[in-house]
Amino acid sequence: MEDNINWIIDENYIDRAHFYRGKIISQFCFLEMTMSMIMTESFISDRELGNQMYQTMLERMTFENKRASFQAIIYSRAPENKIKYKHIFRELSELNELRNQFAHYPLIPTIADWDNETGIGLAKFRDKPNAIKFKVDELDDILARINKIDYLLNREFRNTETKE
Repeated sequence: MEDNINWIIDENYIDRAHFYRGKIISQFCFLEMTMSMIMTESFISDRELGNQMYQTMLERMTFENKRASFQAIIYSRAPENKIKYKHIFRELSELNELRNQFAHYPLIPTIADWDNETGIGLAKFRDKPNAIKFKVDELDDILARINKIDYLLNREFRNTETKE
């Protein structure tokens, strides 16, 4: 039987989708690693023990479990942290929802009503089929948000001895 679907696939679209999905997931991995390192440093100063904690515990946790644990650590440091850092944890939750879409929702192979540079679409099938469309500027914004929150986490919660 002949494969008739190839005529609707735009290779530029597929390349753009793979580029953005890969970049978003990759940047999110660095963000997750930053959170894990901050949690490890919160409990253990010995590098070898910290590596063991990271490899045996944190690598087995979902992002949401890490986010909740990280939040508990930061909030327990000082009562004012609940208000001071609330925006960070809200942003982490929102970014995680986006990350899950890029990691788990299949790519829509083509979107006929979009021009060549518009963006990408993902197919959501939970409850009912739905297309989630992202324009290129929205994809760039997601990447900027991931990088910004990673920078904030490093600035606020790491290398405290250099802040004084």
